[in-house]
Amino acid sequence: MSKKQYKIIFISGLAVVVLFWAFSQTQKKILSPELITAEKKSEVANIFVTIITDDTILRLISHRGQSLYDMLTLAKENNQIKFSGKMYPGLGFFVTDIGTLHSGDGKNLLYYINGKEATVGVSAYALKDGDIVEWKLE
Repeated sequence: MSKKQYKIIFISGLAVVVLFWAFSQTQKKILSPELITAEKKSEVANIFVTIITDDTILRLISHRGQSLYDMLTLAKENNQIKFSGKMYPGLGFFVTDIGTLHSGDGKNLLYYINGKEATVGVSAYALKDGDIVEWKLE
């Protein structure tokens, strides 16, 4: 074989390697059904929420997008917290008692999310990971 033939073989081989590498970098990620299911499950991942009342600090696990009311109801069913209130059609649920805090004598029970007074009722607030919910009488 001549030097010219070696050069042609070498350049052809190098071109094949470069093309193979470039093609492999542009391939779309194809997921198996198992991976797609796992990714969808991560979209509804658990989140952690802290509830603070007068005498209790409670760390609960919830689901992304779950309302504060739904989480409190589940915690109540599991004997983790006590609360009561009233459902108002069109407005949602109004908490009147939680833990040792009770509305009355001119004071209302308000809740704060991450240090800021809530702007929606408990049945409308969608929980986020790391939320700190503090209840106060004012």
